[in-house]
Amino acid sequence: MRTVIVGAGSAGLVCAWKLSADPSHEVVLVDAGTDPGPNVPDELRTEILLPAHYYWQYTDEDTGAFLPRGKVFGGSSAVNAAAAVRGQPWCYDAWDSALWSYDACLPAFRALEADQQFGQEDHHGAEGPIAITRYEQSAFDLVFQDVCRRHGYHPVADHNAPGALGFGPFPTNRVDGVRLSTLVSVLPLIRSRANVVLRPASEVLRVLVSGGAAHGVVLLDAQGQHVVEADRVILSAGTFGTPEILFHSGIGPADDLRNADLPVLVHAPQLGTNLSDHVLFQLNVDVTDASQLPMPGGQGTLLTYELPGDRHPQAQIFAYHAAFFDPTAGPHAAAVTASLVTPESRGHLALGRGRARVRLRHLSAPLDRSRAADIVTTAAGIVDDLAAQGRVKLPDAPWWRSEDLPQACRAQALSYHHPVGTCRLGRDDASVVDERLRVRGVDRLMVADASVMPTIPRAHTNLATMMIGYRAADFAAE
Repeated sequence: MRTVIVGAGSAGLVCAWKLSADPSHEVVLVDAGTDPGPNVPDELRTEILLPAHYYWQYTDEDTGAFLPRGKVFGGSSAVNAAAAVRGQPWCYDAWDSALWSYDACLPAFRALEADQQFGQEDHHGAEGPIAITRYEQSAFDLVFQDVCRRHGYHPVADHNAPGALGFGPFPTNRVDGVRLSTLVSVLPLIRSRANVVLRPASEVLRVLVSGGAAHGVVLLDAQGQHVVEADRVILSAGTFGTPEILFHSGIGPADDLRNADLPVLVHAPQLGTNLSDHVLFQLNVDVTDASQLPMPGGQGTLLTYELPGDRHPQAQIFAYHAAFFDPTAGPHAAAVTASLVTPESRGHLALGRGRARVRLRHLSAPLDRSRAADIVTTAAGIVDDLAAQGRVKLPDAPWWRSEDLPQACRAQALSYHHPVGTCRLGRDDASVVDERLRVRGVDRLMVADASVMPTIPRAHTNLATMMIGYRAADFAAE
């Protein structure tokens, strides 16, 4: 059985590793990005700000904001901040499928991780390829924790424990300063397998479909266009990349395909809809003592708590050293950052000239604007306490003191860079893929990446995306 996996990122590399463990499965792993080879460059191991060639060039059509997605083996796991948070059990139970309940997903989470503090707990793993740890906190983060405690929140040792809410160290797959992406941790496990073929610098243009079934892909590399035949195709090109490939393969809303002079093989009206992303707000401050900065992003203290309302609405607040993301930041620059991680707003992705047209539409839902204002008010209270202690200095006119805070939040909204949902899985016929990740209307074609998530987890999406890749291999082997 020959399988072409399109996309060597968080899901694709994990899927290739799991599927190719059976020698009867030949795997061809194709990615438009480069394969840096066994000796991964230091910048891909440690840096957060990377040269442009490591990214796809997507932007939000409404704001013009750059939306970084990794264009290199390892995908976005090779360019992210390496926060390793799973989310709550009810994140997955809300996907309305027994196959994707938290209990059904937990074995994959456990098989993937090697948790350095809690590996022996029932809900954790100790022998997987992705090492996860928690750092000793800086003096600033300890003060931040004390402020959280005074605001009524409780300490949490393990943010990946089921139901954990409160403040405690970020779980991270950055160990001893090295980002343990799938490029670093998973790709070495399959390089020497005789049944794995790596095709870097090869952009898949479309899936070949005939007789109602996929039988390969057309790709473009430095030598031109090529056909790669396969018994099955698994798309793991990401929340933006996978629907693009499906559109160009003749799968999508029929009118949109016709308007783009593309064939209509399968009318999939929901393809590209249901786009969801966490929204972020930065309360920028200066630390009074540059020797006592908060930890870099994804390594310091994370506060999680629930908001009033149905279905467990949730927020995150954390502080970080601004230079981690902005090399022009001064030595005192820091940010207390607030996020709504249960957004109601939905964006969409559509065909465009060149890259797909992306509209995230953060805070387009009125309830999101109200909740964002509540979260920012809580974060502002923490900032005020830090200022009262002489730990930080506020700007002259803090935006978070606006008389119309919901509208100010809309103006200040940033992407947390966790897009999901454009190829929603489900039991209903309108879903793009079924519960086993099979594209409706096309045999032998699957999707395995963050695009299949019906709703966004209350956490950074990298671990959940790896989990989907792991489970896709099981479904493909059935």
